[in-house]
Amino acid sequence: MSPARRSLAAAAAGVVLIFGLAGCSKEVDNGQVEKQLKSVLQQRAPNAKFGKVECHDDLKAEKGAKADCDIEVNGTKQKFDAVVTSVDGDKVTYNFEPG
Repeated sequence: MSPARRSLAAAAAGVVLIFGLAGCSKEVDNGQVEKQLKSVLQQRAPNAKFGKVECHDDLKAEKGAKADCDIEVNGTKQKFDAVVTSVDGDKVTYNFEPG
């Protein structure tokens, strides 16, 4: 793993995000997860150039559920997983891990 990749992986690993579910949905929309992944990495690595982000499925509101995501960083596609750490009513807590 390159030093830049390790740096981004470490930056995203400790982040915990909490989102409410809309209506009766039992998923966090993949568009929301994509926005959060890019936002987290931009905050942690402001000098990097971020391109297209794609999470392939909505994130199920179940502890341990994962959604795999790809993000272009400095022209290279990198993989991250959004992983649900807890669900409390309509609040889903998740973080990003290198994929």
